[in-house]
Amino acid sequence: MAAHFPHRVSRMAMHVGPGAVSARGIARGFLVVLVVVALGLAVGVPEQSLDVVLAVATVGTAVLALIQPMVALPLLLFAVPFGGLTRGSSGDASSDLSFGAAEILMAMLAVTWLAQGVRRRHLNVQAGAIVVIVLAMMSLAAFSIVYADDRPAAIKESLKWLELLLAILIVVDLAAEPRRARWVIGAMLVAGAAEAAYGAVQFLTDTGPGAFQLSGALRAFGHFDQPNPFAGYLTTILPMAICMALCPANPTRFRWLSLCAAGLLGVGIGLSQSRGAWLGAVVAAVCLLLAWSRATRRLLVPCALGAALALALAVSGLLPPAILDRLGQTIEYFGVFDVRTVEVSSENWAVVERMAHWQAGWYMFLDHPWLGVGAGNYAEAYPHYFVGMWREALGHAHNYYLNILAELGLVGGALLLLLLALAFRQLGVPLVRSEFARDTFWRAVLAGVFGGLVVFCIHNMFDSLFVHSVNIQVGVLLGLGLVAIDRLNASRIDLQVGP
Repeated sequence: MAAHFPHRVSRMAMHVGPGAVSARGIARGFLVVLVVVALGLAVGVPEQSLDVVLAVATVGTAVLALIQPMVALPLLLFAVPFGGLTRGSSGDASSDLSFGAAEILMAMLAVTWLAQGVRRRHLNVQAGAIVVIVLAMMSLAAFSIVYADDRPAAIKESLKWLELLLAILIVVDLAAEPRRARWVIGAMLVAGAAEAAYGAVQFLTDTGPGAFQLSGALRAFGHFDQPNPFAGYLTTILPMAICMALCPANPTRFRWLSLCAAGLLGVGIGLSQSRGAWLGAVVAAVCLLLAWSRATRRLLVPCALGAALALALAVSGLLPPAILDRLGQTIEYFGVFDVRTVEVSSENWAVVERMAHWQAGWYMFLDHPWLGVGAGNYAEAYPHYFVGMWREALGHAHNYYLNILAELGLVGGALLLLLLALAFRQLGVPLVRSEFARDTFWRAVLAGVFGGLVVFCIHNMFDSLFVHSVNIQVGVLLGLGLVAIDRLNASRIDLQVGP
């Protein structure tokens, strides 16, 4: 659907000579001025140098985004992992209406995108089924503000869905060409690789809370305050990095960039020791092998045989004791039990704590089955539903599906499942049917988005990835996926029509 704006009756044409300055030249000169001003202010007021730099960067980005909104989109992807630095350590755990770099950039990008559409008298808005359901989720979350006890938290959660919706619409409009899509994907990969490298530094220098120590090693957590969302964020990017590295249609430099990013992402995911992220990566790999081609489907046969052999060794007790203990902990990690019947120890503390939050979320849902306790109000309602000794809320239920049921009831849970089902159908079916274009850029993009969505769904069974602005990245991925579907459908039509 395209929104068209009527032309004005009269237009003024202004002719300039050869000495006219281009928009690019204006932007470059403005940036130089901003840098000089920023350095001068930083020297004059060193104690506020960080605030000055951020303010100048915001003004500069706003000016450049008005000239070209695509400038703000890569910066927005960098703000997903690093934007929390501007908001403090409370992040999503705080119910106040504080905003970080990601929220500011998202608002800036939306305004400049709309302004560009008005200027061109044309705004490309595709209102497909996914967009409609996201809009319904946002509306439900906004409606919950009426009955939520913590209204600022409900407003924040509603804005997350709005950000996801805007990210989809803007990416579909701005990243419809391979060059622009690579610009967006490249920013995503570099941001993820930088965050993974930061996590590796934390691991090597042992810089972090003692609670993150596991088997004598610190779990990397990056700027996400916790290892699990850190690993989940990295793992949603990993399929795209691998697909871009393997895609022969990409320029050589971009493939090397993607390969290096994939390596760093893999290291960060490993150092996080997040079993939910590891499981998500494995399931995503299996799904992509099934969907890509007949040749990749054959690769699953030796993989299945290896898994069966490992299972037989584990059951027979032939594996080393250390590995058997870790496997036992992993099975316990994915199990369901009543925390009131378990004796808590240092070994099972994290598993029991997670299950306690599952139970509290389930009890919230049973008391408020239709509309829940209000978007973002899990922590507010938790003191009335905590189980056993687990009195302190961790912000969410550590299972996003349970969290939605607790906060938005059956209506929210049904909308979420419908959204995911439609997303998988719209992404998965074209991926399977486009084997004729398996060496093309857009099919690689579609595969990367599909793999990232699989990771998102699996990881959300044990945590919540709707934190730290990861919702924006999910929106960007969905937008890229919708563009890829459109381009692959156009290629299929061209092949059917022929020369």
